[in-house]
Amino acid sequence: MRETLKEAIRELEAAGCETPRLDAEVLLAHALGCERHEIYLGPGTRDQGLGTEKKFKLFEDYIERRKNREPAAYITGTKEFWSLPIKVTPDVLIPRPETETLVNAALEKVPGPWSLVPGPFILDLCTGSGCVAAALAKELPDARFVVSDISPRALTVARGNLKFAEGRVAFIQSDLFENITGPFDLIVSNPPYVASKDWEGLQPEIKNFEPRLALDGGTDGLDFIRKILQDAPRCLKSNGWLILENGSEIKTWNALSLKVKNPFTEKSKSAEPRTPSSL
Repeated sequence: MRETLKEAIRELEAAGCETPRLDAEVLLAHALGCERHEIYLGPGTRDQGLGTEKKFKLFEDYIERRKNREPAAYITGTKEFWSLPIKVTPDVLIPRPETETLVNAALEKVPGPWSLVPGPFILDLCTGSGCVAAALAKELPDARFVVSDISPRALTVARGNLKFAEGRVAFIQSDLFENITGPFDLIVSNPPYVASKDWEGLQPEIKNFEPRLALDGGTDGLDFIRKILQDAPRCLKSNGWLILENGSEIKTWNALSLKVKNPFTEKSKSAEPRTPSSL
């Protein structure tokens, strides 16, 4: 099995995949139906398992798909986020580790235990897979949520990922705030913010597989940011917070021609700027 894994790593590296070892390990574990660390446990049932023709063929198919630059998360159907197994399909953006910065920022603005009865009322706008709402629901058991997206298929995925919080979450199909009322204590959003002009320069994994609807933010990448900043106040309580992810530097706010009260910026561990804001 180790030689099979090594060969897969070499093939993925030659195909230009950025994380060939990680991808090969994840895909092998998925083919075997085991945890990633178990593939290195040595001789035993896991080694023998790959010997079955069906599982070996499955692993080969996974590697071929990854060599074509299909993201590993779409092949396995899951991506870990905030220590939660988030189900993903090509209808939703794959959760990024740096988006956990958005969750951390939200939790800092909603210190627990929450003093209100009932707990905080939170909107996750442009929810996609629902990973941000799922992380917050895990940490804030008294919180109530509205989860919205323009895509009904994305909402289906989000509904599955938030099943553990059933009874605390309402799902609304909406083009931003079109069908949203509130008022909310907190609004979180990871909206599309890739500039249209930059699309063709993105990695094949992104431009060829992930939904452009969830990524393309218009000419300068700020179309959705502008709309959110303009419409969020009517859906926020007077002391509420709007926290959103944005790939631009803080100077972006000056280009929005909108007044933002108490803007603050946090950088993710990947050093990419994420600029939450307060209204």
